[in-house]
Amino acid sequence: MAEIVSKIVLTGGPCAGKTTALARIEQNLQEKGYYTLIVSESATELIKGGIKPFGDASVKMFDFQKIIIPYQLSKENAYEEAIKYLPSDKKYVIIYDRGVMDNKAYISSDEFNEILVEQNLNQIELLDRYDMVIHLVTSALGKEEYYTLDNNQARTETLEEAIRMDNRTLNAWTGHNNLVIIDNKDNFEDKINNVLTTIHNFLGNPISLKKQKLYTIDLSKSSLIDNCEEISLEYFYLESDDYERRIKKRTQNNQTTYYLTIQKREEDGLSKIIMDKKLTEKEAKKILSSKNIKSTLKKTRYCFSINKQYFKLDVFPNSDIGLLQVDVNTNKISLPQELKILEEVTNDTNYQSYNISLNKKIKKLNCF
Repeated sequence: MAEIVSKIVLTGGPCAGKTTALARIEQNLQEKGYYTLIVSESATELIKGGIKPFGDASVKMFDFQKIIIPYQLSKENAYEEAIKYLPSDKKYVIIYDRGVMDNKAYISSDEFNEILVEQNLNQIELLDRYDMVIHLVTSALGKEEYYTLDNNQARTETLEEAIRMDNRTLNAWTGHNNLVIIDNKDNFEDKINNVLTTIHNFLGNPISLKKQKLYTIDLSKSSLIDNCEEISLEYFYLESDDYERRIKKRTQNNQTTYYLTIQKREEDGLSKIIMDKKLTEKEAKKILSSKNIKSTLKKTRYCFSINKQYFKLDVFPNSDIGLLQVDVNTNKISLPQELKILEEVTNDTNYQSYNISLNKKIKKLNCF
């Protein structure tokens, strides 16, 4: 049976370069031996078909989202089902022209949650159904001369509205474990090449975890960032000889998902992921009951974006020191002024979650 190598969302503000990026991704991955399936943007399909939240004979935006979300999910599920019947000797990658969480950008959080409850959906599962999310920043932010409405008849936003929608779209995906922001600091060709590089780095096998810079934060002298997503994390590290095995319990808005991660520790202290698999609650509890738990770790993660950079701030019980991760997708990192930075600890293995869980004596970090 054929298998999916990865599921990647391409999103962003209006006129960000998605159409060009999609064409280049498909061609480039094919040259590298992947078979790429492109799931087209659902909102554009409905709008072109006459179902639209603006103009004559329009539906309210809230009702439009009630229509589009199940339509989009059914489409995505059809693509995943189809792969089961394709030749098993190929490597399949699904690229989504926007994912389900994009719809959150067009209505309030309360309205979005109302739809999820009505349709028996789970926000954290909607985030986790995709392996990576790439956000292309609108050209209205930094490359205004290239902003146009001509190449998409479903697009109606002014320059100011495009910037607002870019921010709302980015906020909708905040909380995803692998959100990458591609900005406009370079020319358009470099922007597209950055997308391709990001995807190929992610598809590398094994996957290196050295993708972030890490800093210690003095929480007593810091303030919480506005519009952040709060996620509770609990890691259960299992007894293992050659590999590090852990169950990750991830809870957001009273909704929980579980993952089994198997990784190999390298001599440089970094890890290589061997497997990262989503589990049902029953599967997770079965593993935890049948294996010896070597150590555990609890923390609260606050996810937010500032200046088109994605941050994750981990706060531990009974500690005034937090750990700030920032994805390295630009040469210049602008650290949040609201946070009191103590020092960079990117290469200090004492600050890895596993070592913290072992309750070792860690410089400046007494979590237990």
